[in-house]
Amino acid sequence: MTALLLRLLAQNVNAQGLPLASLSAQPTASFWGGEITVKGACSAFGLESNPEAARTCQRIPTRLSGGKLDEARQLADTLVTELPESGVGHYWLGILQLKQEKFISALRHFQAAVDRSPGIPMAHLILGICYAIIRQFELFKQEMLWLTEHAPNESLAYFYLGQYYSKDLDQVDKGMEYFRQALQRNPHDIRSRYLLGYALELKGDREKAMEEYEAGVAAAAAQGAPYSLPLQGVARLYLQENNEDKALEYVQKAIQLEPKLASNHLLLGKLYLWTGDLAKGVAALRQAIDLDPANAAPYYLLFRTYLTLKMPAEAKWAQARFEEVKKAYGED
Repeated sequence: MTALLLRLLAQNVNAQGLPLASLSAQPTASFWGGEITVKGACSAFGLESNPEAARTCQRIPTRLSGGKLDEARQLADTLVTELPESGVGHYWLGILQLKQEKFISALRHFQAAVDRSPGIPMAHLILGICYAIIRQFELFKQEMLWLTEHAPNESLAYFYLGQYYSKDLDQVDKGMEYFRQALQRNPHDIRSRYLLGYALELKGDREKAMEEYEAGVAAAAAQGAPYSLPLQGVARLYLQENNEDKALEYVQKAIQLEPKLASNHLLLGKLYLWTGDLAKGVAALRQAIDLDPANAAPYYLLFRTYLTLKMPAEAKWAQARFEEVKKAYGED
């Protein structure tokens, strides 16, 4: 699952060359989340003293946002040629390769960026993320720990370490500690807030989980952020308490906030199945599949539901798709 999420999320790099949070993630950890809080790429590499290079660098995000990758690549190549001792050109070339899912090539450019600019936190952060994408987790961890030592006020290293320990190593307590440290450095980090709540939910501490989810809901609203996972968390906790009406209220709020997020519709489908409204459950699950056909969970739920409804042809289809997705993406 982690490898799949990372491949999908590698496309989500904004116009400034900063990794973005995945708003399509399921309620499990993935390596991409939160915005880089260090300075933007051009200023982070110290180009203020070279106005011409700074202007060249600042043109790259515009080309990226306009889909003009060849022009962006030419500008990055210019920076490599004109500033051979700086990592900024290789940083941008790595971003371009990452957007095209050419992970090994991206990794080489990010390594070159760190070699040339070893003191730049942004370079270490993106290199660490790239290591995670290709499942070189020890190297990923080294880069994140470098950040905790050399950029101790930067919250993202703690955020990513929290995901690594809680999701990939199943060390929930250690992951929670990293999320708390991320929040100490950035109390407005709604993704760390949600994942801390999710970890508490996994440990059965519903009261504290609800506190974190509600804080996440309030923070997302205050920031105007289209981030609905805290709403999902509140809905799940109400469902666990058999309060279907409140659960439905919060799922619907989540869908209103992020109508194209598959996991919102998946949770709605589960809720309808729980309450016995199988027709609405099937409709919600089919919507989840339309939005994210690479997730096996809704196919399995449809398979079981179609059996209950005595619809053998549909059940056979859902079972076949479930097995195909599991095989293709290595889902458990």
